[in-house]
This record gives sequence, C-alpha cells and structure tokens, in this order.
Amino acid sequence: MTNRPSSIRRLAITSFAILIWSWAFADDADRKPAIYPLPPGHFPSEGSAIQVAGELIQMDHVNRTGQIRPDRRDDQRTDDYDRAMRFTLLPYGTLRFHGAPAELRDLPIGTHMHGQFYFDPKTGLPVRGGFGSAFLLEDDFSFQRRQQRVWRVDALNLDKGKITVTGLAIADQKADPKPTVFQVNAATRVWKERGFGALTNLAVGQSVLINITVATLKGPGRCTDIWLDEESRALAAAQQTEVHRAYEKAHGLPGWIDAVDNETSRVTLTLFGGFDPALTNDFKLGNRVAALVAEDSLRCYDQINDRMYADVLEIRHVTTDPGSSGIQLVIKPENLLEGFRPGRILRLLPEKWPLDDLPWEEMLWPQDNRIK
Repeated sequence: MTNRPSSIRRLAITSFAILIWSWAFADDADRKPAIYPLPPGHFPSEGSAIQVAGELIQMDHVNRTGQIRPDRRDDQRTDDYDRAMRFTLLPYGTLRFHGAPAELRDLPIGTHMHGQFYFDPKTGLPVRGGFGSAFLLEDDFSFQRRQQRVWRVDALNLDKGKITVTGLAIADQKADPKPTVFQVNAATRVWKERGFGALTNLAVGQSVLINITVATLKGPGRCTDIWLDEESRALAAAQQTEVHRAYEKAHGLPGWIDAVDNETSRVTLTLFGGFDPALTNDFKLGNRVAALVAEDSLRCYDQINDRMYADVLEIRHVTTDPGSSGIQLVIKPENLLEGFRPGRILRLLPEKWPLDDLPWEEMLWPQDNRIK
C-alpha cells in the first residue's frame, strides 16, 4: 500500500503528458503518433507510427538497440535540440540499407536515417522522446528509393565544397519548393556504373541518390555517397541483398508463434517481414527445419544443442500486415520445447541451410554477463 500514491502520481503524469502530446499533433495528420504501447502478439496498423529522422550515433547490433540524434524540427523546444533518442528494434522491426534488407551491423555510424517509431513506456514519457520502439530504420538511399524520388543537380560549387540539388518525384517530375545545399569533400564517395567515379563526374541536370551525415548538427548535411546512375544503384542494392541473405542463412528467419496444438504437436508460426522473399523458396512441404527459441532481440541460445527439428506440414499465404511477411508455416517439432508457446519467437532454418556455431556474444547464456 505504501507504493500506491507514487503509482497514482506516475499514472497521472503519464496521462497528462500523453494528453499534451496528442494536443500538440492534433492539427498535423501526417505526424499523429500511436501514443500507447503496441499490444504483444499483434502487428501494428498501417500508418500508425511516428516519423523521426536522425543520425545513427550509437548501436548494439547484438541486442538490436542504439541511439539516433534526431533532426531539428520546428515543433521542438530549443532545449531539446540534438538530444539523443534511444531505440530498440521491435522483434518484427526492419532495417534497409542501400535499398535492401539489412542488420544494424551493416550501417556505418553517422548514417542519416529515416525511422518509424512507436511509444515504448520503458524509454520515458512521450514528450521526452518516449517513442523508442523502432519499426523501420532506413538510410537516405532506401528512403528516397521507396518514395520514388531523386535529387536533381542544379548547381556545382566544388571549389567551396558545395552542391545545390532539388528533390524530385520520379513519376510526375514534381520538384520540391526549395533547393537544398549539401556539402561535399574529398571523402565523398561517388559511384558510377559498376565502379568509382569522382566529384568532377557530377553535372547539372543529373538525377542522383545521396547518403548524408552530420545533418542534425550542421544541416542540411555532408554527402558521404553519391550514386550517379541506375546501374550503380542496382549494384549497391544487389550487394547488400547478398550480405543480408548470408546473415539470415546463418541465423534463421524469425517469426512468432500464433498457436500451439499440444495434442498433435503442431505449431503455427508467422514469419516477420523485411527479408529477401527469395529465401522462402528453401521452405518446402515435407522438408525439415531447425527451430530455435529466440528472445525479443531475436537472439537465440546454442544453435547446435538447443535446436529442435520439425517437419513442415503447411505453408500458407495470409494477410500481409505491417511487419509480417504474409507467410505462415505449420510445423511439427520432434518435441515441444518450453519456448514453443503462443506469442514467443522462433528462428527457422531450412534443412539445406548450414547450422553452425554462432559467435559467443550472439548467443543467449543463462546468468551470463558478457553481452547485456
């Protein structure tokens, strides 16, 4: 009973903060956030995330956490400028780099990212950056490609380390109201066809894709990479796709358990989205998969000794909700483990994928303090 008053005060403060946050965005349809924690075992509704862009300044790729320094916005107090925002990727949260699926380990520190976030009560009140549950993080290349946009080169002032560009919609060639001036220097990588180019290959009128850094402190930012043509962009996406395929084949595709039939030992599981769809071609009816119990961070235990083989009984195509691949599997494990419960996460490896040891720090160990 002694904790009841403080609990009531915390509830009142949280409710008030949520009310203020709701009011602040009441007239901005594009930025109305879902100011409640996402219910476990359910994918979010379309368009319910809050959009935040910023620079990746810290990461723990093993536990899928990190920090971004959000871009300065007109709706911020000046005291909140450049305050780091902690995030934890949702189990079905995904990343994209160079227009392809990625893991945190693939992203260089300093990469400017575009993110979709949900409220996480563990990270604080909404008005203090409590939207720490990351649903999607993607670099500028991926964001512009998904939005079907490019930058049109308007002017070059390479002697002063500046280029002037205007955002352009590919479909109707509609240009942004104002141009943007980016910095360039000798460290800027220019990609041309299947190799490197140079800043001198830039020309007025070109349509380019750009990745930037230091946008949050010295906006609009400095170009780290510029892709001059479609061939160089396709090559970057293809290379990153192969990087991610290799990662998934070593770790397994994750998904959560929808239902367990204890009498028939059947487990129904929906795979998360965000991976190369070609990987599902290796899941075949009647074949076996190795099932690994995972935590919300998608970390598993000892792959060699803690896996459970299962027969694939059904492969279904279901409604593709945000975060879902739309692929549901019914498997029959040799034995039902403790972790085979509705809402829990499994990683699945088709029998043809190599089942090998993972690095020590990537595995979960009871009462282990190596990686927290």
